[in-house]
Amino acid sequence: MKHIVVFDDCGLATSLDFLQNKSDQNLKKLISALGNKLAFVHYLWSCIDASATAEEFWSTQMSKFSWSSELKRNMESLKAYLLNQKKTEWLSEVLNYLPERHEFNTTVYLNLGYDNIVYGEDVALNMGNRSFSVDKRESKYYLIHELAHAGYVRYHPLPELRNVKTNEELLRTIKTLTQLEGMGVISAFRLRVLENGLLDNDYKVLLDNTEKTRRVNRYFELLAELESAPKKGANKNISKIFEEMSRKETRLWYITGCHMAQEIEKHAGIRTLRRLVEEGSEDFFNTFLEFAPKIQR
Repeated sequence: MKHIVVFDDCGLATSLDFLQNKSDQNLKKLISALGNKLAFVHYLWSCIDASATAEEFWSTQMSKFSWSSELKRNMESLKAYLLNQKKTEWLSEVLNYLPERHEFNTTVYLNLGYDNIVYGEDVALNMGNRSFSVDKRESKYYLIHELAHAGYVRYHPLPELRNVKTNEELLRTIKTLTQLEGMGVISAFRLRVLENGLLDNDYKVLLDNTEKTRRVNRYFELLAELESAPKKGANKNISKIFEEMSRKETRLWYITGCHMAQEIEKHAGIRTLRRLVEEGSEDFFNTFLEFAPKIQR
């Protein structure tokens, strides 16, 4: 199979240029960089009440950084590390958890200041992520994570969050994002354990059975609340639930999604788990529940 995964650092380069010289011209170049455009579109998708212009958004993101020659050296060093990793090794980790015939056609944008994200089948990595500076391997692990997302959205495009009106629609959206995030987390799990690359807190929780169980149970409690009133309007729920599902202190759909994937792989095999990427979240949940009948719901 021919896999196309190319890297583009235009977002990173234009951001560094802007930090060094905050001219209107450099801001325009920053905004026009394809990787930064991708990040801004993701921001508009993920923030239901987003109202910032591209200029406002990127001015805010860049305010988190101060120019220095050390910053530039660190970014160049991190970029060199990532690009020097063997493609066959990190790509094989991703493909382990995607349908057998999957082929990538993806650009990986190296950016500064937003997040590690997927939109369409392209991804962006925030080279300013603090964990990347603590352990450069985190950039490789998150490359695997985001490429797993790029593979998943081939079969299931990101849901339109602004169109969610009822608890029933919110439930479907949460299930999709749970499978999406769970497959991202599990895709990097084997290599992280092999290399003792466990800086990311998601993996510390997943290796702590007590804490993992607590969060999984809380996740299903929230789902049960939605299931109890499917036709009820979701306006009051959506921001609150998304916050609990994704914030750093809880990370419910990351932890639960990976736990579900692990249980499916354990009981039904990795081929079933790979097939479920194509089949979608309802089958993913139904398959998991076959092996977890006693889970709190």
